[in-house]
Amino acid sequence: MVSKFKINFISIIILFYFFYGFYSNENSAGAGGYDGDFKTIWNNLLLLKEGIFANLANPLYDDSRPPLSYIIHIYFNPFTYNQEVFRISCFIISLFLPVLFFFAIKKKFPEINKNLLALCSFLLLLSPYFRTTAYWGLGENYGLIFLVLSYLSFIRLEEDLEKNHKVNNFINIFLTCLFSSLVIYFDQKLIFIPTLILFYILNLNIESRFKYLSIIFFFILSIPYIYLIFSWGSLIPTSAAEARNVGKSINLFHPGYCLTIIAFYILPFFLSDVFGKRKIKKIFNKQYLITSVFFFLYLIFIFIFGDFETISKDGKGIIHKLLLMFFENSSLRLFLTFIIFFLSFTLIYIFFENKFDFFIIIYFVVLSFLTFPFYQEYLDPLLIILFFTFFKLKPSLSDKKMYFIVTYFFLFSFSSKYYYSIF
Repeated sequence: MVSKFKINFISIIILFYFFYGFYSNENSAGAGGYDGDFKTIWNNLLLLKEGIFANLANPLYDDSRPPLSYIIHIYFNPFTYNQEVFRISCFIISLFLPVLFFFAIKKKFPEINKNLLALCSFLLLLSPYFRTTAYWGLGENYGLIFLVLSYLSFIRLEEDLEKNHKVNNFINIFLTCLFSSLVIYFDQKLIFIPTLILFYILNLNIESRFKYLSIIFFFILSIPYIYLIFSWGSLIPTSAAEARNVGKSINLFHPGYCLTIIAFYILPFFLSDVFGKRKIKKIFNKQYLITSVFFFLYLIFIFIFGDFETISKDGKGIIHKLLLMFFENSSLRLFLTFIIFFLSFTLIYIFFENKFDFFIIIYFVVLSFLTFPFYQEYLDPLLIILFFTFFKLKPSLSDKKMYFIVTYFFLFSFSSKYYYSIF
């Protein structure tokens, strides 16, 4: 029996905690503060106000992401004349994400009590990276908003297919292609979303002309980004490409760290038994043993060819930071790192079952291999959103399990805030 009072009380506390973070100028992800990334965001906004196309490839444009968020602010946000009101406007815009997330969860879990679904959507308000982005005008949350819109529009497309509404099919396909394409213009690492959407559309039981139409829509919507690539001479803006050596280096340890980050978000769901203990038996099958051999080969490879001593302290997630804090001996730290890599790999193998979910995980792993630095914020709160939307897994939810999960992410939020207050 769902306790509405308890759930609503916890939800109110989370909401109050979120608003207090803005009031107290919280920086729980290391990127906040007037002298942090907000200063860069504000300078970029002023630069593009002088001329968008003239400054797209300007070395002074200091952002690793495309400029769509700035363009929207310039043309549609009347509150860009002052830093404080601009911050407030970004904060309000970010609030649309948990609202949309609630409706997305409701689509996937129509049988679950609405109060419990609201608590699920409020998990985003505990994310240090969602919070810092909302407080300090960063653009990551906008891409996540359109990710959720992509999911909702695709679900609407599936529903209207059952009713055979051809006009609605055209509109839904256009909106689905539009929303999923726009995520790239906010955050290019989300390119897997339009790829996934296109795959889903092509496999729908729908007339061929609608499938061809979706391909045409995606092609047209990709043209502006092709223009940006030619302007920058890279997949990301000029200054960021030079600073991060895009396409010029590989990072052998990053796939392992990527797995630890993913496992960190899986852990509370697994421990709360949301997905059932029966999955543990997967570690005794032949497929797991074969996959484990390949992962051990990866560990041997990075032990021989990787240079653990010179690994940057930047990024790589909470586990990496905890090991740095508590273990000074690099040999011991390397040993513990390898153990955690393997445990993370095992947990992910147990947790996911659908092959399409594994494709998304593999995408993140490959992305980490080519990305420097690789921050936890790249996957947070993205993974939480994917758990309840695009991932095929569907947990059984209860109030007690959600209490445990909320507590887990509350502790993470507090610890992250404490960490960046002292370092």
